[in-house]
Amino acid sequence: MKNKIYQMVTDQIIEQLEKVNSKDYNTPWFCVGHSPINLRGTAYRGINHVLLSHSGFDSNIWATFKQWSSHDCKIKKGEQTRVVVLWKFFRDTEEESETNGKTKAVMTRYFRVFNSAQVEGDYARNAEQKFKDKLKSHNPIAEAENFVTSYTDAERLSVRPSDRAYYAGGIVEYFGMPELGQFHSPEHYYSVFAHEITHSTGNANRLKRDMTGRFGDKAYAFEELVAELGSAMICGSLGLEAKPREDHAQYIKGWLSALRNDNSFVISAASKAQKAADYALQYVAQEEEPLQAAE
Repeated sequence: MKNKIYQMVTDQIIEQLEKVNSKDYNTPWFCVGHSPINLRGTAYRGINHVLLSHSGFDSNIWATFKQWSSHDCKIKKGEQTRVVVLWKFFRDTEEESETNGKTKAVMTRYFRVFNSAQVEGDYARNAEQKFKDKLKSHNPIAEAENFVTSYTDAERLSVRPSDRAYYAGGIVEYFGMPELGQFHSPEHYYSVFAHEITHSTGNANRLKRDMTGRFGDKAYAFEELVAELGSAMICGSLGLEAKPREDHAQYIKGWLSALRNDNSFVISAASKAQKAADYALQYVAQEEEPLQAAE
């Protein structure tokens, strides 16, 4: 039955590739500002974005001790700070520039900040609520949620809130995912998550696919196609949209446009996608067959 679903999904995607315009692709979620921000709502940039993005907190709001205190908020006992860096650039005077050949001076300072989750006080809770109010009130789909939870728990992969969907396969593996409420529908959420889970099956500790491709090259295009096919196969197996979404086909066609002469491309990708789907679905509890009554 599972192989039949896989083949049906693959055939339908190939058929849709000839019908859609890749320029029509739309991201199936909206951004709500998961990037780290200060109390003014300004996003941290550069190294500060990196320093704060992987803190492990659900909240994205940061401020100094003094800033929180000015809003009658109290830091919870034992909480640790994170460091952010401020650079200020100053132009030398015309006379100094002629002397030393420099046109700018740089002043560097650092500040210690606390996340709103480390803070007690109504102001911090209200700031978090304004963020949550942007989200849609979707209900999780039980079987799909069980799949995601079973896989991430078994493979020890954490999920970090993000305005982008991605799989990070470094020394510390994790998923970056927009929240369920950021998606246009629950089906979109689980479909995108299944795409990233399919990517993770290619890790050297799992199915050992070639993950060395870079944006724009053939290896990258191939892995993206594997992930999209794998996502559609997983969703079909979970009873979610056995027919591929049109934006999936649009996305795939964008990668295949430069590879029309490789007839084996889709077939090979479908084979690897099937192995990936089988691997990812292995942790989903299977219903036991009913016992036959003795005659």
